[in-house]
Amino acid sequence: MAAPFLITAVTDLLADIPVNGKSLLDVSCKEGDILQALKPRGFLLRGTNFEPEGPSLDGIPIDYGVDLLKRLPYNDASFDVVLLIEVVEHLENHRIALSELARILKPGGVLILTTPNIMRLNSRFHFFWSGYHKTKRRFIPFDTPLSEAHQYHNYPMDLPVLYYLLRQNGLEIERVGKSRVKTFSWLLFFLLAPLVAVYTWYFLYLREKDKEQRRENLRLCSWLLHPRLLLEDNLVLRLRKVAGNADGGKSFSRCESASGA
Repeated sequence: MAAPFLITAVTDLLADIPVNGKSLLDVSCKEGDILQALKPRGFLLRGTNFEPEGPSLDGIPIDYGVDLLKRLPYNDASFDVVLLIEVVEHLENHRIALSELARILKPGGVLILTTPNIMRLNSRFHFFWSGYHKTKRRFIPFDTPLSEAHQYHNYPMDLPVLYYLLRQNGLEIERVGKSRVKTFSWLLFFLLAPLVAVYTWYFLYLREKDKEQRRENLRLCSWLLHPRLLLEDNLVLRLRKVAGNADGGKSFSRCESASGA
């Protein structure tokens, strides 16, 4: 079941988007809580799940057996809105998954992506002392079969890498949605945020010699220093497809070749 605060975050990010019969796909929708919450809006809803079979969802079509690390069973530019909610941290190949989502999204379409926020100061503080980021309190049990490893948060993403993959697939960050904040995160914010801002600015902007890359780093810096990114438990992003897929519609075959090299 999706956390109530994430359902609210997604609905808030979609609140100003005119429906007008727009199609929406919730990828790996689990029990379909977000689809149910969006049903009154009037979207043409559809969902997917990794499991080979499962129950129907109150008239909403659900495609089962959909693997995000394989070519998705949809044509190019099929959907106006795509949701990927608390999924990407389970995937061992972010490049394939994001390329496929960009491929099936229409130009001008919206992708809502959420994932545990390892860029928050709380997670950075945890990493400093422990050597690993704070996603969940427990490691994957080491006797877990590889076929079940996808159930755990083994592949969290940091924003610079995510930003690069988004840009390569014609996706740009539009807004950061609201998540939840722990008290300790506020304490770290007041103590460390000014130092983090100076350090980030220095390495991303002042040290960069290439003018074009400096401009791009400045955009990245604005998101890295966004208060919600430094504070909140989950990274909640609204992305817009501003161009066709950078791989020219051949994203999966190229990614597959690269991963098998």
